[in-house]
Amino acid sequence: MAGFRAAKRYAKGLIQFANESNQAEKINQEMIDLKNAVQSSRDLAQFLGSPVLDSKRKIQISGEIFKDFSPVSQNFIKLVLNHRRGDILKEIASQYTELYNRQHNISIAEVVSAVALDDAMVQQIVETAKQKLKVESSFSIENKIDPNIIGGFILRVGDKQIDSSVKSKLNRLKKEFDKNEYIPKF
Repeated sequence: MAGFRAAKRYAKGLIQFANESNQAEKINQEMIDLKNAVQSSRDLAQFLGSPVLDSKRKIQISGEIFKDFSPVSQNFIKLVLNHRRGDILKEIASQYTELYNRQHNISIAEVVSAVALDDAMVQQIVETAKQKLKVESSFSIENKIDPNIIGGFILRVGDKQIDSSVKSKLNRLKKEFDKNEYIPKF
């Protein structure tokens, strides 16, 4: 992963400044928005990472794209682009969010389901998981849809997983039938 160490250094500097200026939460949300914007737009990612385009032009255009961001985030984006590191902007945003979550004891809970779940159902799944996994932190929930699991859900928190999907239950049942040692006597 190119620029991982540099991204981590930029993120550490930003979070340190954000904590000192009491803007860590707001900047975290802006970094999430930045990451999502770069991730969802291939053109934006190529634009920011292009070595051919002039930094001044990138700063001008990114100022328009991210005009709703706070002055701190806007200045940070300018700094990164001036240092010709626009190609790692998404990774910097990810690293910032990871550092923020670690500081505030927030774990990422990924809920995978066959259909979209309402917020009440997701919260119920997470509360049950908190009890089973004995996790004391709060959660940032990412809900993903995968029709291949047929029904139920898969919950991942860090390196722990609860798999209550119909697909996995069918696979376990199939394995049990495959292990069947009954030999018919004809």
